[in-house]
Amino acid sequence: MYNIRVFSDFACPFCYFALGLVEKLKEDGIDYTIEWMPFELDPNAPLEGMDLFNVYPKEYVVNSINYLSKLGKDLGIIFNNVNSKFNTRRAHLAGYYAKDQNKYNEYSKSVFKAYFDDKLNIADKNVINEIAESIGLDVKEMNDVVNSGKYNERFVEDYKLASKYKVTSVPTFFINENIRISGIKEYNEFKKVFLEIVK
Repeated sequence: MYNIRVFSDFACPFCYFALGLVEKLKEDGIDYTIEWMPFELDPNAPLEGMDLFNVYPKEYVVNSINYLSKLGKDLGIIFNNVNSKFNTRRAHLAGYYAKDQNKYNEYSKSVFKAYFDDKLNIADKNVINEIAESIGLDVKEMNDVVNSGKYNERFVEDYKLASKYKVTSVPTFFINENIRISGIKEYNEFKKVFLEIVK
């Protein structure tokens, strides 16, 4: 049994692909527990969203998405959102509620799909509500808890943990607490590296 901890942000297309990688490991019979940790790439991203081409060179963004789209086909991952960038804070806070209800895997997959496949603004409370409802979460209770600020301290503590681990980019994987893998690879290469380093 392996224990995996992944620092990730819903605005990161590489993190969406990372979700597909670890799901594929499970399909291949590799037994693990996993904890997804929030790592907000841009806390100042506006709630209404912005054009990613104003942040990074267009060629870099398009090439990255094209590369991920080719790799993602085998994992059932689609990247339609090329240039919209959305704030992820509320999605992360609602994610704590999903964790507490043992529904984080379904929640995170739905949020990534909304962002990158459906091109929805996940900073919009209504979008998160629809996702929560679709996986059977109590939307009213979720919003009450998020709005109460209960998860804010937890969010800060997770950032301190990221700092302790010297996380500077996502996705960053930690296996059994101290074995580190950064970034993403094609699945077979990722699986090979994973199995080699955890021997």
